[in-house]
Amino acid sequence: MTTPCTSEAMREEIGHQQAFFKQMLLPFSQRLPIVSRFTPRIVVLFVAIAMIAIGGSLLWQAMTNRQRQLVFEVPPGTAARLAAGEEVNIFPSTIIIDLHQYDTLVIQNNDSTEVTIGPFRIVPGQRFVQRYWSRGVYELICSVHQGEQLRIEVR
Repeated sequence: MTTPCTSEAMREEIGHQQAFFKQMLLPFSQRLPIVSRFTPRIVVLFVAIAMIAIGGSLLWQAMTNRQRQLVFEVPPGTAARLAAGEEVNIFPSTIIIDLHQYDTLVIQNNDSTEVTIGPFRIVPGQRFVQRYWSRGVYELICSVHQGEQLRIEVR
């Protein structure tokens, strides 16, 4: 004869074994703790975010690298040559800016005197950078251009 205490312990042990075998029959993904089940999803999410960030960075870099700079330099001694009556050809008669090429106008003043282009004064050693966003024709006063007029055509 068994005592009720021993019988109860055996029933409990059998119950644990049955629960264990039921657990073993479940698919592997259902046996994992909830944190482990979501870990692969989190990894995939982080990988996707990283790929989107890298792709966006490469796209931004490609767009900025497409930018074309039209660089004009005002060489040293330009003001003295103009004062002496010499003809100085730094700029073409019309500067053509192409919006599709993301053109940027850059003027570097390496002269010892300031240069005036439109409303802007470019002091010696200064670099003037102008990006145009809309089409149009701009007639500007230019202190180093023949006739003191500079035409910028944005297409």
